Amino acid sequence: MLFGKKVETIVKVDGMKCPHCKAKVEMALKAIDGVKKVVANIDTKEVIITSKFEIDKDVIITVVAEAGFTVLW
Repeated sequence: MLFGKKVETIVKVDGMKCPHCKAKVEMALKAIDGVKKVVANIDTKEVIITSKFEIDKDVIITVVAEAGFTVLW
């Protein structure tokens, strides 16, 4: 791994309808080891995850599901 490396992952999350939902998704994803930044957009349903290394897709799916939402990719 290179020092300062950033990996950006974009996922679609179904069910985000309000600022509270957006915050819940962002908080859940920020708790994943290696995640530096999470920005969710309610209108497009896109979530941009910036991390130190690639995050396993199953981890993302599980964390989002535990928060009450569904990853659509």
